[in-house]
Amino acid sequence: MQKSDRPRLYQGGFPFLSRSASPRKGTARSLRTRLLRVLLPLVVLILLVSGYVGYRVSCQYIDIALDRNVRVQTKAVAHHLSSFLDACRKDLLYIAQDAGDPEALRDFLARKTAAGGVGYRELAYLSPDDTGHTLFVVEDGEVFQVPDGRLGAVQPDPFAVFTEAQGLAPGEVLLTQVLYAEHPSPVPGNASRRVAAHVVRLATPVDPDGDGRPGYVVLGVDVRFLRDILSLYNSPRSPLWAFPRSDEVRFTYVFDPEGWMLFQSEDVERGSQALSTYLPRAGMDGTLGRPGLDVAFRPDTANAEYWLAVNAVREGQAGLLHVGGGRSSGSRTYSLAYAPVYFTPAPGRERQVYWGLIFMDRSKLTLAAGFKHLDALFVITLAAIALMWIGIFLATRIVTRPIVRLSNMVAEFRSTGRMRRIDLGPAGYETALLAGAINGMIDIISQQAEELRLRERSLRGYTMKERADIESETAPGAPELEIIPEIVGCGPKIARFKSDILKAAQADVDVLIIGETGTGKQLAAEAVHAHGGRAGQPIISINCGALDENLLLDTLFGHVKGAFTDSRADRKGAFVEAHGGTLFLDEIQAASPKVQQALLRAIAERKVKPLGSDREIEVDVRLIAATNADLPALIREGRFREDLYFRLKVITVYSPPLREHPESIPALTLHYLRQVEQMVGRRGLGLSRGAMEKLRGYHWPGNIRELVNAITRAAVMAETELIQAGDIRLEQEIVPEAEDAALAEAEEAVFVFDDLDDPRPAPEPGQAGPTASAPRDPAPPAPRRDAGPARDAASRLNERQRRAYPEILRRGEVSRQGYQDLVGGDLPSRTAIYDLQDMVKKGLLVKTGRGPATRYLVER
Repeated sequence: MQKSDRPRLYQGGFPFLSRSASPRKGTARSLRTRLLRVLLPLVVLILLVSGYVGYRVSCQYIDIALDRNVRVQTKAVAHHLSSFLDACRKDLLYIAQDAGDPEALRDFLARKTAAGGVGYRELAYLSPDDTGHTLFVVEDGEVFQVPDGRLGAVQPDPFAVFTEAQGLAPGEVLLTQVLYAEHPSPVPGNASRRVAAHVVRLATPVDPDGDGRPGYVVLGVDVRFLRDILSLYNSPRSPLWAFPRSDEVRFTYVFDPEGWMLFQSEDVERGSQALSTYLPRAGMDGTLGRPGLDVAFRPDTANAEYWLAVNAVREGQAGLLHVGGGRSSGSRTYSLAYAPVYFTPAPGRERQVYWGLIFMDRSKLTLAAGFKHLDALFVITLAAIALMWIGIFLATRIVTRPIVRLSNMVAEFRSTGRMRRIDLGPAGYETALLAGAINGMIDIISQQAEELRLRERSLRGYTMKERADIESETAPGAPELEIIPEIVGCGPKIARFKSDILKAAQADVDVLIIGETGTGKQLAAEAVHAHGGRAGQPIISINCGALDENLLLDTLFGHVKGAFTDSRADRKGAFVEAHGGTLFLDEIQAASPKVQQALLRAIAERKVKPLGSDREIEVDVRLIAATNADLPALIREGRFREDLYFRLKVITVYSPPLREHPESIPALTLHYLRQVEQMVGRRGLGLSRGAMEKLRGYHWPGNIRELVNAITRAAVMAETELIQAGDIRLEQEIVPEAEDAALAEAEEAVFVFDDLDDPRPAPEPGQAGPTASAPRDPAPPAPRRDAGPARDAASRLNERQRRAYPEILRRGEVSRQGYQDLVGGDLPSRTAIYDLQDMVKKGLLVKTGRGPATRYLVER
């Protein structure tokens, strides 16, 4: 093709091949149009389907919640009624013991009435003789006695109990159904007036004279009190009230085993009302009124749901029926929950179904939730359509812009002759652009190169799974391993540590051991004692931080019998017990001022006085104290005595932290691994190379104690005899980044060899992972301009850092290899990385680049 034949495409002012290849305005909008035509109906359909499914699920669980609430309320009311009737039975049996004493009966009824809460209406003792009857009636909170001569005016006849209760055993109670009881007026001079109420009567036989002719004690309970229990549970004052209910009609009513509705709950705020059944019988056909209760109603057999509940209650069953179309249909009339009310005639007897209880809930919560769901779905659908249109509009503008640019690059490659043109045939415009970008040779080559790099790193990860030869790294011929073998470790720090212990052991003077927690101060004290002239004598160890002031004084100096309340025998104390030997005081900084004063005198005079004794005891004790605190700082704060400090600090032994002698990690690991084998009952345990690299790369804030815990935990949790890096769980990890490629890849392989598909280490939380297009070297942060903090940080450098830092300042930057050259002495790469990262944390250097390009710039 000749140059004149090439069409031109203008994109940012650069000429390209063909104007005819330029997309027309109509086709430029085709991607957006097609997305809208496909995605919008799909989104609406998904919303409708998910909305309908969500509606059905929510309705189902609302139904479950409502059903549970109705069942709980019904059973709670039934239990309350059963418990109340049982309490009435117990009250009757209690007062029956004094049946022959009218004053006792009156006093019982008066006390119960005055106490409130129990709706007793009448109490009577009916003698087997024609005389000696007693009947008390409660009217307006007062207790009145019906004269013996007017008992015949009481309706229904109370003496009918001799027939109804015939055959009852002593202690057994008869409970009648609801009766309409009428009594003569208790007010003198108004004999024509009568008082009446609906009651249920409880009767039990008694024989106060012991002649074998039983009388009966009768207790009448006002049914309105039982009705008020139903009303209470259906009101905001209910014991089960947890949240405001909607205003649909809900009510509870009681029926007997014959199917007669007896009474219903009422509005608790309206006070005492006459019994009624107008709510449950609404819409039913049946018989109204029965002897003794004119409001009773018995539905006919056409009301199937009601009779199902009655029959179930006769069987002693509780349950729930949905009457109507069901909850989720929205056409439900009500739900009907039923439960039996029991009465136990006597202790040990089988309980009997006395009444049935039905709770009717007309809640429309499911229907209301459906309407709200439809409203929300409509709003969500409109919002989703609007957001989808905006999203597609913006996405097409953003997506097509790089596609056109990449297409122009491919066209430019073809024009230069370095890349063959892709012919997609009669494909769409957007598809041709996307295919040309995806199928470009540069992408293919980059993908293959990346795959090769990942495979190579995966192979390196395999090597990190191999068993590490720890035995060869422990250097068994090192002289520091032969000296004081109970202290494991190697290297110049440990050699000096052991040398100081031996020097301190030779001189019979007090020793102060300083060092961080977990560095082996206890072992050092025992080694000083074991290698000194007092090796055959006892060594007593006291942890000052574990005892309070008085107990520590008693532990150190002892007491005599009777020195204080519980002192029943003499106690020597640690100084006396260690006579001729060594006394080790750990955490000496925790001693109180009073203890410090006592220690100062004991150390100075080598005499102690037990508590309660007037006689001083001379002691020959070598004192070894240990601390993990900065005692000079405590002296400046007034928390530690300076004179005691100098008394203790005759010889000072420094117990180095593990991070200062990482060369000891292989020896320590091997030593404690063998101990753990004995503990867990396993043999041949070993560590992989990756696990050893992980142990070496950690800074061990808990020192040797933390290392022991990590090894023990890994040995217990490891599934095989070879402990891998993933089996080791550390509290904190420092993952050094090496400057040279080999070390960097080895470091990464320690943590990624378990995942061969993606061996790159996972990004830190909140940090995005690397991508193919992202630059490998982040831009260095802008240097700071305040030099004050830098000077403070420089004062906290270790010896190596202080020696190299002036030269680093002069050069302005340094690499890992450069730092090793500055420090000298064959400094390990890992130690150099640790020092440089420590200077970065202290704000003296800024790290930039990765791998071989890593540099540490001076923070200015």
